Amino acid sequence: MDKLLQLKNKYVELSRGFIDYDKHNNYLLTYHSTCIEGATPTHSEVVHLFENDLTPLAGKPFSHILMVKDHLDALKFILDLAKKKQKLTVKTIQTISALLLKNTGAEYKIMGENFDAAKGEFRKGGVHVGNHTFVNFNKVPGLVKELLNYINSQLDSCSDFLSNDVLAFDAHYQMVSIHPFADGNGRLSRLIMNYIQHYHGHPITPVFSEDKALYFDALQETREKQNPDIFRKFMIQQSQKYFESEIAMMTKQPEQKKTRGKGLSLLF
Repeated sequence: MDKLLQLKNKYVELSRGFIDYDKHNNYLLTYHSTCIEGATPTHSEVVHLFENDLTPLAGKPFSHILMVKDHLDALKFILDLAKKKQKLTVKTIQTISALLLKNTGAEYKIMGENFDAAKGEFRKGGVHVGNHTFVNFNKVPGLVKELLNYINSQLDSCSDFLSNDVLAFDAHYQMVSIHPFADGNGRLSRLIMNYIQHYHGHPITPVFSEDKALYFDALQETREKQNPDIFRKFMIQQSQKYFESEIAMMTKQPEQKKTRGKGLSLLF
């Protein structure tokens, strides 16, 4: 944890010296979160999309482009909530879900019950992933409200970097374990984590898409052993990886070559 704090301080100091750093960091988070869910645009393509008004990408399904767009809109929404110090409500969670699935959400009919994922409506059916069955849908509204009450009660007091991250990681785990919606629960849970981190101005953490299998394993092992330290440890490792990779990027010096016969240096 001491090493993580040192990395965080160095990261914050360096990032202040870059133009539009936060904007491009949001692209990075959007890339990783949507890639985990199957979106195929690369990081550089995600940057291209938003810097060039969502121009189509050759060979990429348009639904994947829409998923990326919706995620960035939802990310901006939760960061604005955090900046304004607005607490979370059930309606807020449903709004975030609706933003995430605005262009890709579907309508469902299960046992005579209709609900629309694109409108942020809670699921009205069971969810089974791998060897895990999530809570009965009848319990979802109460569990979401209970979790939000807990987050809101702890948020102001967890202002330092380390305790804030623990709250964020726990909220991430609890929300994805409730699985309140038919789709987008992973993206939603990662955004709730980022909201809590940004509430006190701390760096927001991605889950790296290349670590998708480790991420799912950490969630599953935490459930099986009922030990929150397992998921906390995974997320701390993700935070450390994030800080180290960003620090390396920000401190990398471009190679210089001199033109022949002149004293002018060009950057390549």
